[in-house]
Amino acid sequence: MLHRARRLVRAVPSRAALGAVLLAAVIAPAAAGTTARLERDPLQPGGPVHFFAEGDAASRFTYIGDTPPRFPGDRRGSLRVLYDTTLPTGRIGAPLGSVLSLDENFRFGAVLTIRSHGFAADPNGFSQIAFGLWNAHTTGLGRTLFPSDSYDLVEFDWFANVSPDFGGPFLSPSIFGGNVGDNAFFNFAFQSQEAPLPFDVPLLCEGVYDAATRALTVTVSRHVSGPRFEPVPGATATVDLATLQPGFLVDTLGIAAYGEGWPSLHAEVDFDLIYVGDRPVPMSVAATPSIPSRGALPVGVVPVP
Repeated sequence: MLHRARRLVRAVPSRAALGAVLLAAVIAPAAAGTTARLERDPLQPGGPVHFFAEGDAASRFTYIGDTPPRFPGDRRGSLRVLYDTTLPTGRIGAPLGSVLSLDENFRFGAVLTIRSHGFAADPNGFSQIAFGLWNAHTTGLGRTLFPSDSYDLVEFDWFANVSPDFGGPFLSPSIFGGNVGDNAFFNFAFQSQEAPLPFDVPLLCEGVYDAATRALTVTVSRHVSGPRFEPVPGATATVDLATLQPGFLVDTLGIAAYGEGWPSLHAEVDFDLIYVGDRPVPMSVAATPSIPSRGALPVGVVPVP
């Protein structure tokens, strides 16, 4: 990551005070979950799930009302997110009504489509398509800065750049615990797996946390037909979170698009679903991917113009 901007400074409560403030939310069960099907602009009032905006959300998030349903259970319309690293950071989030931590199992995910139109990833960059869980009080916008203020963050990241030296693209889930030394990277865990993803097809991207093993596993599956998705070969990564101390406390589900001050990544991604809890019906994932026919690759990378 490149650190071309000054650190963002936020006044946040102490961890003890935050725990007291959120006690009532902790008591509420997380199993009910939150599901946003994005059948309408999530930033407009009156929707089934309320989202709030931070940073330069106006440049990042556009609701496209006429996209057709892409899979059973999908509704017309998509939230188009612009991952353009030349723009300031922007994100939108929805309160969970509960707090998730290392002490309980949980699942989160999204169905998104990476558009090939206009896609560009500089081979000298390292920038991500991201969504996940964070804390409305403690997670700052400075994810790509060093030192960083992005404490209490559980993030699905796909770093789209392909380097001639290091390879790529990479599926690299990133998890930040509580504040240690005023730098989120001092309490940080990640894992990377080289994983090209297909463009212009709905992708079911999920993270499943197992409290017994202190491990988060992320996977990507592509839409095949009807409600069926199948795993993208190689697109899975498991992160050991036992080293996080203190652990994370997250209470918000959302999508983040980060700025870096130079053109490392330009990608348009359509989100049709984002959730915490059980995988929404009627979607299902096949146990193993089918073998593609000759000349029909299951994954692909759009070359940089």
